[in-house]
Amino acid sequence: MDYEYLPNRVIICIDMKAFFASVSCVIRRLDPLKTKLAVVGDTKRSGSVVLAATPLLKKEGIKTGSRLFDIPRRKDIHVVNPSMERYVKASNYVSSLVLQYVAPEDFHAYSIDELFIDATASLHLFARTPEELAHKIINEIYRNTRLTATAGIGPNLLLAKVSLDHEAKNSPTGVAYWRYEDIPFKLWSIHPMKDFWGISSATERRLNRLGVHSIKELALSSKEMLQKEFGILGEELHQHANGIDFSRISNVYIPSSRSFGKSQILFQDYTNRKEVELLLLELLDDVCFRLRMHQVLAQTIHLSIGYSKQTGGGFSRQKKMGRASNLSQDIFPYCLTILHTFDSGMPIRSIGISLSNTLIQEEEQMSLFEDIDQRERAYALAKTIDEIRMRYGKNSVLRASSHLEHSTARYRNGLLGGHKA
Repeated sequence: MDYEYLPNRVIICIDMKAFFASVSCVIRRLDPLKTKLAVVGDTKRSGSVVLAATPLLKKEGIKTGSRLFDIPRRKDIHVVNPSMERYVKASNYVSSLVLQYVAPEDFHAYSIDELFIDATASLHLFARTPEELAHKIINEIYRNTRLTATAGIGPNLLLAKVSLDHEAKNSPTGVAYWRYEDIPFKLWSIHPMKDFWGISSATERRLNRLGVHSIKELALSSKEMLQKEFGILGEELHQHANGIDFSRISNVYIPSSRSFGKSQILFQDYTNRKEVELLLLELLDDVCFRLRMHQVLAQTIHLSIGYSKQTGGGFSRQKKMGRASNLSQDIFPYCLTILHTFDSGMPIRSIGISLSNTLIQEEEQMSLFEDIDQRERAYALAKTIDEIRMRYGKNSVLRASSHLEHSTARYRNGLLGGHKA
């Protein structure tokens, strides 16, 4: 592979180590590297999910996704609720520190605890090498916040991200730099393939059926074969396996159609389908509220159901609706149709709803066969309820069913970013 004419920029991907757990330590004047602390969804629920754990606690087998009941009850282990407001503030502050080194158009917040910068234009102002700049930024973050960061460096976004995940996070220095010449030795050694950025378990199984069992084999595969199996994604898989990525931080991507969704891991298994229907309706109300805030309508509903850990499995199906809408009363019947068609009756532990294929509300076509006045009244009522909830909080107006014992709406409405504020 000739890499001479490919992008050769200075991309740095920075990750905040055990971010939620580390911030929770710092605000309690504890050292994140010397403290055993877990952040859980709700300390009062034994089945609550562990959202983050400090490195010392991870060594005892407690990690993201564990349950509260998995954590030993010991004096040296701290178990705390999330502080989403503090996490957001810490994330914004870290971003402000990093933005001292690059222009805003060369900065991209990948998530609350991970970001990319393109330091190609500004490197010479602060350091002699990319590694020196990465260490300088990491030290700046630690000096001001007592939070530890790691950094992956590469000539493009892909190699920066992969070097972070597969070397920097496990390196004593906290920094890794992957160049094009490292691809045969480092990139191709990633195994299993699903550990590679952008390859899911399902994609790996499809590749296996094509006789592709490693990143190296994927890189050397026929591009035509991959395109035939995966379409446009096939070409991207081939490029990524060869360490090629043409995307730029400064190129702002605006999707033509947005998707709005919400999911929830339930605190217990639900077997009563009437209770599940209520939870789905409450989730749908939240998603429809967001649609109305963006003044768009959705034409496709996607429902995901995950069964209990004991039984495993679940299903994910979508259905195009007869008309675009952002009203729960229109969309919920389609949701029920999917549920009752594909549900096997096993205990349910997670639910998710996504609405996509959107269009601007003003572009809605009214049907000649419906009561337009009734339609406008429905929109007016929804708008009034939205305004009340925005002014007085989401719990100011609720469905009567949301006061039932198995409802989760009131609890979720008190969360920020899905967790306690």
